[in-house]
Amino acid sequence: MVVIYKNYKTDFRQNLLLAWPMMVGQIGQITVNFVDNVMVGKLGPTPLASVSLAVSIYISLFVLGMGISFALPPLIAAAHGENANRKISQFFKHSLLVNFAYALLSILVVQYVALPLLPHLGQDPEVVRLSRPYLTISAWTMIPLMIFQTFRCYSDGMSKTKPAMIAILIGNVLNIALNYMLIFGNWGAPKMGVPGAALGTLIARVFMIFLIIILLIKWKDLWQPIKTANYLKFSKIKIASILKLGIPTGLQMFFEVSAFAGAAMIMGTLGAKPQAAHQIAINLASITFLICTGMGMAATIRVGNKLGQKDFQGIENAGISAIIQIVLFMILGAMFFIAFRNYLPLIYVEDAEVIKIASTLLILAALFQVSDGIQVVASGALRGLQDVTIPFVITFISYWLIGLPISYLSAHYFKIGPSGVWLGLVIGLTFSALFLTVRFVNRIRKMKNASMAKN
Repeated sequence: MVVIYKNYKTDFRQNLLLAWPMMVGQIGQITVNFVDNVMVGKLGPTPLASVSLAVSIYISLFVLGMGISFALPPLIAAAHGENANRKISQFFKHSLLVNFAYALLSILVVQYVALPLLPHLGQDPEVVRLSRPYLTISAWTMIPLMIFQTFRCYSDGMSKTKPAMIAILIGNVLNIALNYMLIFGNWGAPKMGVPGAALGTLIARVFMIFLIIILLIKWKDLWQPIKTANYLKFSKIKIASILKLGIPTGLQMFFEVSAFAGAAMIMGTLGAKPQAAHQIAINLASITFLICTGMGMAATIRVGNKLGQKDFQGIENAGISAIIQIVLFMILGAMFFIAFRNYLPLIYVEDAEVIKIASTLLILAALFQVSDGIQVVASGALRGLQDVTIPFVITFISYWLIGLPISYLSAHYFKIGPSGVWLGLVIGLTFSALFLTVRFVNRIRKMKNASMAKN
């Protein structure tokens, strides 16, 4: 451990300088989700299960959009490494167009595909009824979300991660206050129940757009490149370059998160209480997952920047050091879940059966912590190399050809029940972590060998 620390001391520090604002922002977002679930949980297991169902559908569109927006940071980071300011403004404005178009498309998918399918998914009818308005309102949050995400990914790609953190934290405080007001009818507002949580999120996300623009104006070196861009002229080539990175990245993230959505669907066939327990365990596990995305994005930015500088040893150090750091963190996360598995579910519900199931699922959540962290960071490092197609294939095989089938068979054929659903997730995550890491190491080795051959 001492040798590793000495070898990567500088890289560890640089990773954390980039990652901590993103981690704080992610923790803030998780806090909103956590408070949302606690508030809705006070309404009973059925409302909580309805949020689980709606989120399991919405999250797939959400994550696909996140993946498309994540095409921007490696492009900005590489251009920043080259000191190519014109490229920076070009990538930003084209990403903004692509992200806005995706938001509109996702609303149509919810309206004309997801909502009509809800009654045919084998879920409890009351759960379906309550999930409809929540899902409808959540779809409209995609527009402000994708606009905000463009500004955020631009700022992150320029190695300035604090503006987004500030905007997210302030927006999250507003979100929690609005949810408290609209779910329970406090402060003179109407009591909306489950839909109130979605409406609060919509209002907060609109506010966050204005806030991050103000922050970028204050960071003058960030505002100048995007201020001078011509927003009336677009290039098919630039749009294609963003989609070439964004679509595979989005699909990679989609296959991972939709596997969890699929697991929620499988859990729903076991009853409302197992589904509510699944929502609790997923919500808790997402705390560490979204912290991992902070380190993963730091790997993307640093690897992309070193790629622009053609510093291949720097690329290797940036990626490997981030993987080592996340392994150490996720081990701590696993220990926390195991130690407090019988107490954490009490925060959400008082139903004894839901608590018992959730505490068991948290043991399995602890098991996949390390694999989850490695696959997120390795994927981020590969994205910094603008290598997204093979990682997309690896993710598809891991979750849809390995993880989900094992989840279904374990739950229904082998009669393991809720734990069986999560067993498939553990196996899929482990497969993904292994092969994404091997892919990154092999790519770096080939790049270094090619560079030495030229010299």
